[in-house]
Amino acid sequence: MRLIFFTIFFLTTIVARAQWKTSLGINIPPVIAKSIEISSELSRHSGYSLNFNIGHTFNTGHTGLIDHKVNDGISERSTSGTFVKAGVRLYPTSISGKQKRNHFFVGASLILSQYKQTALQQNLLEDAGFMDIRIPVSVKGTTLFPAATIGFQHNLTRFLILDWGVQKSFVIRENNYLGRRERNYQPGAGSAQSDPFIGYFQGIIAFKYRFR
Repeated sequence: MRLIFFTIFFLTTIVARAQWKTSLGINIPPVIAKSIEISSELSRHSGYSLNFNIGHTFNTGHTGLIDHKVNDGISERSTSGTFVKAGVRLYPTSISGKQKRNHFFVGASLILSQYKQTALQQNLLEDAGFMDIRIPVSVKGTTLFPAATIGFQHNLTRFLILDWGVQKSFVIRENNYLGRRERNYQPGAGSAQSDPFIGYFQGIIAFKYRFR
């Protein structure tokens, strides 16, 4: 949670020292995985902006929208953790400086993800007969990895903004997964099972309020 407080302090300092247009809102898709993500955007030109998101995952067992159920010896897997995203966004159709009601965006960011996972692991080393012996296991850590975004932004009203698109993360993590890597949720990135071919896709549907 310290990451969240640090990020809020950082954003407050930036806004106080410069005349940035600022918007703040919530990204909805992570709620499926018991995650809350607050999205913010700061800009001084309609063609590009800075983006800072913060969030927390609350003990989720989510393994992705496409659940490849396999016996990897792990059950009752639960993930929690805090994440911070910092990046830039480019609006190609607004580079001229003209503000448009609807425009396309591409972006890149770095995600700092803190994670803690717990589960029950089947004990395969003992001959337990018909008994299913499972022992508690856990891992934790912090990792930094890049992500790319693509989507559209719509100015619904003077103050209300809708962003929608997708985020693709390139998770770099120690080999401390509980069971199969694909079934481990990563705070801020999603699950590797969210897409059967590439993995770590996460939706963007964010309603934001623009401050004047």
